Amino acid sequence: MGTAMTTIALSRTASDTSKASGIVTALVASFSEFCAGAREGQEIEARYRTYSRMSGPDLATRGMTRSDIYRAALVGRPV
Repeated sequence: MGTAMTTIALSRTASDTSKASGIVTALVASFSEFCAGAREGQEIEARYRTYSRMSGPDLATRGMTRSDIYRAALVGRPV
């Protein structure tokens, strides 16, 4: 008794390939934006930590008070 083989052909259109490529591109872009946001968050946290450890007179030399710390951390410089 012989074994019969069936051939299955997969066809992919250019639009299928384009859609898959577009999805991968969107995923990579989203991941890249996520990583950039995470880095920015770490930088804000580090600035906040630095400013919050300063004494009142040290902050005053930068033109800041304790209530300015959160804004200075967010914008990246004393405000």
